[in-house]
Amino acid sequence: MRIIWLFLLVFNFSFAQSLVTIDSDEVSIENFEVEYFIDTTGELKFEDIASMNFKVGKSSDTLGAKVTNTWVKVKLFNTTNKTQNLFLHQDLGYTFLDIRYFEVDNQNNLLNTKELNIYADDVKDYMYGADSIFQFSSKPQEYKTIYINQTTPAYHFYSFSIFNEKNSNNYLVYQKVDGILFVGLLLALAIYNLFIYFSSRYKEYLYYSLYLFCATVWIFYMYGSLAHYLHIYGLIPFKFNFALMFIPIFLALFVQAVFDTKQYYKTEHKALNIMNVILLANFIYALIDFVQAIQLLSLVLNYTLVVFLWIGISIYRKKNKMIKLFLLAHIFYLIFNIYAILFYLGMVNYSYIAYHGVGIGIILEALMLSYLLSYKFKVMEDEKKESQLLLLQKTKMADMGEMIANIAHQWRQPLATISVSSGILRERKLLDKLSDKNFIDELDHIDSNLLHMSQTVEDFLTYFRPNKIKEDFYVKEAVDKALLIIGNTLYKSEIKTKIDINESDKIFGLKDEYVQVLISILSNAIHALSTKEEKIIHIKSEKFNDKIVLSIEDNAGGIKEELLPKIFEPYITTKHQSVGTGLGLYISKNIIQNSMGGDISVKNTNNGAKFTIIT
Repeated sequence: MRIIWLFLLVFNFSFAQSLVTIDSDEVSIENFEVEYFIDTTGELKFEDIASMNFKVGKSSDTLGAKVTNTWVKVKLFNTTNKTQNLFLHQDLGYTFLDIRYFEVDNQNNLLNTKELNIYADDVKDYMYGADSIFQFSSKPQEYKTIYINQTTPAYHFYSFSIFNEKNSNNYLVYQKVDGILFVGLLLALAIYNLFIYFSSRYKEYLYYSLYLFCATVWIFYMYGSLAHYLHIYGLIPFKFNFALMFIPIFLALFVQAVFDTKQYYKTEHKALNIMNVILLANFIYALIDFVQAIQLLSLVLNYTLVVFLWIGISIYRKKNKMIKLFLLAHIFYLIFNIYAILFYLGMVNYSYIAYHGVGIGIILEALMLSYLLSYKFKVMEDEKKESQLLLLQKTKMADMGEMIANIAHQWRQPLATISVSSGILRERKLLDKLSDKNFIDELDHIDSNLLHMSQTVEDFLTYFRPNKIKEDFYVKEAVDKALLIIGNTLYKSEIKTKIDINESDKIFGLKDEYVQVLISILSNAIHALSTKEEKIIHIKSEKFNDKIVLSIEDNAGGIKEELLPKIFEPYITTKHQSVGTGLGLYISKNIIQNSMGGDISVKNTNNGAKFTIIT
């Protein structure tokens, strides 16, 4: 009769999907089926639970963010011929507030109970590191059930394992090694970068170090290392989730510092500030209702993921090369983080990567951001060396230029004398012979070429002059100064000037260089007008979108269309004469675009050429 009863019992259990079979002395079972029931009231007693409808689940699973109280049923059958001393591990015991165990036989008679309260003084006697362990024995051919009632403040996930004594001890020794290795890596990196900050005072290192410290604190708790090595349990270590709120805050500050978003990417800078305000608001709310704030944190973190991704793409589209490293780091973090969030919400099954997804993403991101930081300062160091070399070259050129400038200055006095003298001779008609007139014409031609050569030298020296100082100046003052310098040439060439400039128009930049640009454009117009009977240069200024637009237009007939695209290249001939633009317009473009952040262009009009300067 007893054999028949055992047969029926085994036959009945064979259809129970959640039955765990003990069929060896070496017991190490980590993946098996259990049954669970969600207690929405949180008030069910053991006497009530037998009549509830349990669902089949896995030994490691997640039930979402809103579930706080569950009953888990583990059914076992010992098929060996000896009594087995077994240990039921709850690997995530450190995340729960209360855990109660009930051991019953096949008739549902209560055999043993054990209750663990995280706030109890003797909690350390019932916890083995991060694990809650229930010890029980199973006789040969014996069926029994263990009920586990567990309460968590938020994010209900669990992981059960069954071992014999030897395997249980081995599991406790090695299971949390990964966590302490990750913590050690991040902590060493954080301290190293903090020391660099103290020596360099670069904010990037400070924000990166604080980001790493927050990540270290959170991983130390989440991987169970805090409970496993320091035996700290309850709601206090659960509040280490505060660190998860601050990780994106310091990452945002890091991005702002590395890419100088305040100066170069103002829209992205504002987006990061708004994100930080939301995170800080969630932190303040956590001081009032921590559990609810933690549940909201998933939504907030999803928002930060989108913001960081958008900022990375936006800055990348603006041709920043270094942002590719940040984008790659964030994509790694994004993939693992989304997977982890889906797990926390109960949308994907339990796995090592799912449970530790945020931690793995943080570690990968932290390592890549470390490379980004070192790469940035390597680029800065290279640029500094290049700048120093360029400054040295400019200094040498300035010394040589000073000598050339003195020579050019010495030219001006005799050239001015020749110019005035030839003009007086021509006006007073003191020269009647044709040979004398030809001599004066040749003298004027030589005078003009020498003046052009002197102007080219001054263009060159202006561009390479070191220690340029930007200032606010009126456009009218710059135009008047340019006209004063070339006034004698305008008078000799019988060129009329029409000035339409608002005296209040003001710009910020390099005044002397701006004057030199005007001289180069006016000199080009003077050469172009040399063969015209009526000679007019019109200078006009106007405001457009907070910019000052200065135009210089002549009536010389315009520039050949095929030469327009090349007009700002060095030594381009603008008319049929051999005299071209020299270095003047080429240097003018560099000054306006590179030194003053503006633009310069030229186009043909009905009567001539029109140069436009936007600053």
